[in-house]
Parts: sequence; C-alpha cells; structure tokens
Amino acid sequence: MPFQYQYHAATNCLHVIGRGRASLQDFLDYHRTVKIIDPKPDLRILADYRELDPSDLSTSDIEQIRESALRKIEDKFTSVKEATVVADTLAYGLTRMFDGVFHSEKYELNVFTDIREAEQWLGLTPEISRDSD
Repeated sequence: MPFQYQYHAATNCLHVIGRGRASLQDFLDYHRTVKIIDPKPDLRILADYRELDPSDLSTSDIEQIRESALRKIEDKFTSVKEATVVADTLAYGLTRMFDGVFHSEKYELNVFTDIREAEQWLGLTPEISRDSD
C-alpha cells in the first residue's frame, strides 16, 4: 500500500505519507484501514503526497475517493481540516478537483506545494506534526 500514517494524540493530527503510484483501490484501502483510537472531535490531517503519483486516477475515481472519505468521518468528528501537500502540477490539479467536489460542512481541505505552509495552516509546528508522540 502506498500510504503510511501515524496519529498524534497530543495535537489530534493524522500524518499521512503517500509514495509511489496510487490507484482508486489504494485510497479506498487506506480509508478502510486507518484507525484512530479515542480521537478528539476536531481532527487535523497532514497528507504529504509529494512522492505520490496520482496519474492513474480518473474523475470518477476522485468522486469515489471523496465519498469514501466522507463516510469515514461521518458521526465521528465535528470537523476535519486537511492540508494536502503535493509536488507537481498534475497532483495539484487533481487535488483541487477533489476539493471542488468535496463540499461538506465538516471537511475543510487546502492544497499546498510547501509542507511548512501546510503545517502553518493547520496550526502545527514541524516538530509536532511529524515527530512521534
């Protein structure tokens, strides 16, 4: 699976790293397997996809990923704030498309090419967001 994640309870932040070529099934498997024990109601997600290749994803795939993500958070969180960090224009465009179809009162997503800006937007410091608890 091209995704690894670690949950930091102190900041209620899920740090996700994606590497390699990603398919629709990879995203669905990630959503299915991620587990957060006793989370606070306001979750932050730092998704580092700078080494992820989304070139195989279609518009339909993006919509299915969106629906899967929304199902994962419903009835679990009052709000989710996700910063997605990408390295190239293709990934940036696909993530903006995801953001465009991802309307939810609970879910706020922003796309960055700089991880420091993403951390700042989430209100995190690099030491807190990427180090072990």
